[in-house]
Amino acid sequence: MKRALIVLAMLGLLPPTFAQEDDQVDGELVFGPQYLADSDNRDSRKFEEYRDVPNGFVVELFDLHWSPTEKGFFDLFVRDVSQQDQKIVLQAGRQDLWSASVHWFENPREWTDQAFQLFANSSPGTFTLEDSFQSAVRAAPNSADANGDLEWDPGTKGFIIKNGIAQGAQPVLVHHHREDGGAMFQYTPNRNWIFSLQANRERRAGTFPQTLGMYFSLAPAEVAAPMDFKTDSLAWTGEYATRGWNAGIRVTHTGFSTEYESLRWDNQLFLVDEPVNANTANPGRMQMSQAVDFDSDQVALFGGIDLLANTRVDISASTGRTTQDAPFLPMTINTLLDPAPLPAGNYDGEHRTSAARFFVSSRPTRSFRWNAWFRAYEMKNRSPELTFTDYVQTDFQFPLCGNVNVCDANGDGIANDRIARRSLPYDYGRQSTGALVGWSPLLWFQAALSYEREGLDRDFSAVTDSDEDIWKLLLDFDVTQWLSARATVRYQDRQADHYDAHYFEHSFPIGEAAEAAFNEGSRRYYWTDRERQSYSLMLDVTPTEKLSLYAEAVYTDDEYTDPNTGLAIGQSFTVTEDRDFNGVPETYDILLAGRTEDRSTSYSVGFAFMPSPRVNIYGDYTWDTWEYGMETRFRTVTAGVGTDNPLDNWGSDVDDGYDTATFGFDLQLREEHTLWVALDAVWSRGTGDIETHFVPGGNPSGDTTLTQFPRLDTKLSILQASLHHQIRPNLGYALRYWFESWKEENFASDFNQPYMGDPDNDPGSAQAIFLGLDFKNYTNHFLSLVLNYRF
Repeated sequence: MKRALIVLAMLGLLPPTFAQEDDQVDGELVFGPQYLADSDNRDSRKFEEYRDVPNGFVVELFDLHWSPTEKGFFDLFVRDVSQQDQKIVLQAGRQDLWSASVHWFENPREWTDQAFQLFANSSPGTFTLEDSFQSAVRAAPNSADANGDLEWDPGTKGFIIKNGIAQGAQPVLVHHHREDGGAMFQYTPNRNWIFSLQANRERRAGTFPQTLGMYFSLAPAEVAAPMDFKTDSLAWTGEYATRGWNAGIRVTHTGFSTEYESLRWDNQLFLVDEPVNANTANPGRMQMSQAVDFDSDQVALFGGIDLLANTRVDISASTGRTTQDAPFLPMTINTLLDPAPLPAGNYDGEHRTSAARFFVSSRPTRSFRWNAWFRAYEMKNRSPELTFTDYVQTDFQFPLCGNVNVCDANGDGIANDRIARRSLPYDYGRQSTGALVGWSPLLWFQAALSYEREGLDRDFSAVTDSDEDIWKLLLDFDVTQWLSARATVRYQDRQADHYDAHYFEHSFPIGEAAEAAFNEGSRRYYWTDRERQSYSLMLDVTPTEKLSLYAEAVYTDDEYTDPNTGLAIGQSFTVTEDRDFNGVPETYDILLAGRTEDRSTSYSVGFAFMPSPRVNIYGDYTWDTWEYGMETRFRTVTAGVGTDNPLDNWGSDVDDGYDTATFGFDLQLREEHTLWVALDAVWSRGTGDIETHFVPGGNPSGDTTLTQFPRLDTKLSILQASLHHQIRPNLGYALRYWFESWKEENFASDFNQPYMGDPDNDPGSAQAIFLGLDFKNYTNHFLSLVLNYRF
């Protein structure tokens, strides 16, 4: 911090030092001590989740402007000097000829107040456990609570893991830091030509919570996985502009790289790989892939021209190419499983994008205007279709054919074929065409009506073609000098050509492991037919010069239906299928499972009151609600055939609410605005209620006694009060008080611990190793004295 302040001071002093008599130097400096007066959670990660709030000397702002010549300039802007969320922008140049800038932004990302890790990060991306611990767990009997004391019996797996965590887990930081730096140079040799060159690097380094993939449902685990992402970009732009038209080109290169392309970790249940059968082996270690490097290049052309009748046309088009050639990870690191050779050493992936935009706007008369547009985007996947003869699930086993009627590739009539997979080159295109007409026949009335048709085309998708019609009507009324109103009506209708719930079967060359392994009525809400209606009304009332009021209401409702049957999601239809392949079709009840409805409302009221030139009072209140429903069915596979039983139907209804209130005032204690008091307060509360329902008598895994989840309840309160004194036109100070409180009741995280598999908590996680992530509540009180110096 001291080093940063010294550098800042030198930068601030250089321009005045070399300034000539006629030079212009001005700026602003805000600095002073900040003191954490009181806190019930001094090290709250939630409080500093995306910012850095130091306790001590702070430099909140340094803003410098220097004009060494008539057209030359040098600007330096720094916010939150030397903090982890600082912002620095340096600009220099000569007006109408050239300019150069350098920027530096950074901010933290804190994930939790607490985290404990039993795994040791023995090498980058590799997490290990003590051999003696793994051996003890392997030799122990399964978790049991024979005496019913809600503790695992001594010597069982759950007991050993719980005690191992209690005695050996170490605190670990789960956070990363984002840094963004770059430079730009712009050159304008004359009034028509503009050239620019821009370079940028963004880096995110640290750790993040990673759930480890595993086949073992009783042995989940989490680690603070390492992160080191770098994104570099370089762009060049050239443009020729005149009073009536312009044209230009932009060339961009982007490169992404990561230091950690995979993770490996020890399995807490086994020390070494142990055989089960020819196709299954319990692994002592497991692996998973992370992000991979890629490069992207893009060329864009753009331009526009002014036409008669106040008409302007703008056109742009671009094409791009993205590639990655990272080598494949080994199919497995389990030494007892022998997979077929990989079809290639790397993926050699590539996709190409193209985009086009046409926009015309016109105002031929004072009362009439119109716009029209066309936009298109296409992503063509040039990646290869690779067929993997077999694959290993989580370093544990080869998936095998479970029903010879659908995947007996070798024809021996035995369900022993290894399931093959094929990579599919997914791609898509989006096009939208629209127009807007605006009319203002009277000074107090304006209207605008727009229509847009948006189409989507996809390959290897449940919905390969869909269109959406979007209508929007906007009405503005200036009823009187003291009352204005705006009303908006929006209607959207999305229709899909059909819904192919079996689309992913293209990736199974010899067939899936089971017949009807999933609900063929499953419908993802962003692919279904949807009807959306949205209404909003805003009123602005100014009964006197001293008082203004406003109110706004917004309502949106989405309903989802099945493209194939026209039925609402949540209803059922029947099909006739021969799932057991006995030559006699059977009748099955198929539930249309998925999102059934979304409904949101928002209401706001506010005021501003200025009873005298020295007093200003303002405030507002907003309450939002969001409701949605889900319907689904618990399904199992029996003898290689999926079940469909209406008694296994269940669903949930979610009701979220959010309330926000603000209040503030400014009070001038002296007429010339040299002494004043300011207060600003914000209070918000978010709640969430989840209700579930089910059909009794079905599979026990689909029934539940928890029909009402505990309410989620989060409150955030912020109050900032200050006394300002302007001693001289260029010097002032402020005494400030800052209160902030965050309280959360969250059943999903409030009791998180590194071990949560006790019999009275979650016996299904008896052998689990978690990080125990959770944010704690906090209440902080800050006092500060800042000087504001203008020069």
